Amino acid sequence: MTALSVPPVPMWQRAVPNRPARPPLLWLVGVHGGAGVSSLAASMSWAGDAGQRWPARIGLAADMDSPLVVLVARTHMRGMNMLHRALVAHEQHATPAGSEVVGMITVADSARPLPNPVEERRRDVEDLAYDLGAQVWRLGWLEQWRALEPHEMAAWNPSVSSSPLDDGDPTRTPPQPVRHLAELILTTARAAGARITASAQPGARNPSP
Repeated sequence: MTALSVPPVPMWQRAVPNRPARPPLLWLVGVHGGAGVSSLAASMSWAGDAGQRWPARIGLAADMDSPLVVLVARTHMRGMNMLHRALVAHEQHATPAGSEVVGMITVADSARPLPNPVEERRRDVEDLAYDLGAQVWRLGWLEQWRALEPHEMAAWNPSVSSSPLDDGDPTRTPPQPVRHLAELILTTARAAGARITASAQPGARNPSP
């Protein structure tokens, strides 16, 4: 059976705007509006907010964008379907050349358990992500975030050797689930970045499949 073709994903035709002073290690890309990208990026000092577009000006130079992408979606059916579409687009090379999806995050859209059809759809999407070599992360409902703008949220800094205790104030300390998620993403991104940098060195050999 011939796979259905998908259109190219939305992408920035220039460097991602509103970039932080220090180039992000990776970009968070929302596959739909309200996915939670701004809140997540505000909570991770080394992650950039690419909105709903993929970075396309990719390269290792300081004025270019990191190729590393983490896709973000809310846990409703539309979110799962849009996430599936983005992964299929990447599988079919309809994403910017050089992009690497290192993972996907599903962010709870409610404190209630997922309806069975949505949970089943999420598992299908996660299976596809694993097949493409990406990691899968889940972030539960965070009631603390409902009353905050992203710029009010505390950011997790990996240079701090120990994390302060979560005192329940997300303006001072990211909630523990966010810190744990950030640590997992950072470890994965650093490994992917080191591999890409090594492969770009003169004389580097492509790893065996």
